[in-house]
Amino acid sequence: MTKNIVIIGMPGVGKTSVAEAVAEKLNRKCIDIDTEIIKKHGDIPKIFEQQGEKAFRAYEKGAVIQAAKEKAVVIATGGGSLLDPENTAALKHTGTLYWITRPLEELATDGRPLSKGGIETLRKLYRERKPIYQAAAHHIVKNTTVEEAACAILALEKLQNNKK
Repeated sequence: MTKNIVIIGMPGVGKTSVAEAVAEKLNRKCIDIDTEIIKKHGDIPKIFEQQGEKAFRAYEKGAVIQAAKEKAVVIATGGGSLLDPENTAALKHTGTLYWITRPLEELATDGRPLSKGGIETLRKLYRERKPIYQAAAHHIVKNTTVEEAACAILALEKLQNNKK
């Protein structure tokens, strides 16, 4: 079975861009969890505003569990997807998790409800999530550029596949 490639990390770190680049290079389908939520439930900031984070996390869980059932896909998770241990378990069961990192000052914040409030908010979010990402990640990849991050993931995948 060809494992999924799962991209995890902070909101605005470039998970979708990196996942799309990896998927393109491997000729695989890319599933973006946030896009799946938008297709089914609408605008994410509106969901947070009108229904709250709890409703969003329930939609997210449905999308993550569904994506984890796929085979040989590249999955871009939402920044908070791994807050639910069931999501983490499902993703790890069928995939290799790559934690994408970059300096907090470089994270995109537009349209990201939990990133509002500037660098202090991001630092607090990072302190909360870092241990979760660390515990879940099989590999850590710096996102200096999308191309470099995608190539680093491909190199790690090749290395991993050669060990089998």
